[in-house]
Amino acid sequence: MLLHMNRLWDSWSDLTEIVKNGPGSERRPPKQMDMDSRRAFIGAMHVSGRSLSEEIAGSLDLRGYKKLLDIGGGSGTYTIAILNHNPQLQATLFDLKDVIPLARERLSSEGLLNRVELIVGNFYSDDLPGGCDLALLSAIIHQNSRQQNPELFRKAYRSLEPGGMLLIRDHIMDERRTYPPAGALFAVNMLVNTQGGDTYTFHEVAQDLKGVGFTDVRLLRSGERMDCVVGAVKPK
Repeated sequence: MLLHMNRLWDSWSDLTEIVKNGPGSERRPPKQMDMDSRRAFIGAMHVSGRSLSEEIAGSLDLRGYKKLLDIGGGSGTYTIAILNHNPQLQATLFDLKDVIPLARERLSSEGLLNRVELIVGNFYSDDLPGGCDLALLSAIIHQNSRQQNPELFRKAYRSLEPGGMLLIRDHIMDERRTYPPAGALFAVNMLVNTQGGDTYTFHEVAQDLKGVGFTDVRLLRSGERMDCVVGAVKPK
């Protein structure tokens, strides 16, 4: 986590210029992660998010579902938690080529590798695997612009079986965009670290989900620790 914070120090140093000149202004290119840095970052995210993932997974009623698609699932933190709480589930974890070995290692150590299919891909440029009735976007939509998220939602919609549900875990802001406070601060983090990322209100997320065909969009869980969960159903 210290290595990750060190990277953020550099990007936050550009905050003044970005606020003065706008998010489209020139900025220094982000440092690319080498494999050691990526491993350290994903390991830090797993350790910091492990207890929260178990709490969230335990709060969701997923008894009627059979197969989970974890989109950009990293080392499998949320796949592990959801499978631990739902013994009927199998899963597919979809992520980049460099990340999949980390997921395999983590899932193997948890004794869950026999329940998870690992598929290499990029959710920005590739279609998502099909055959699942439950999909998860965990801490993904904040790195995207409002224009990018509908395309990702559309890919998730196409990949889901009829009647399947998409879960979105992220900061979900109130209409004033000031609550939760951690979400407001995280929006600034996205301003300095991405080309168009932000934190979004429930109305914005619901509008974009309904725009690609999802129905029954609900806030299944609210909280202040990036532990809000939105659910949306693909009609049968």
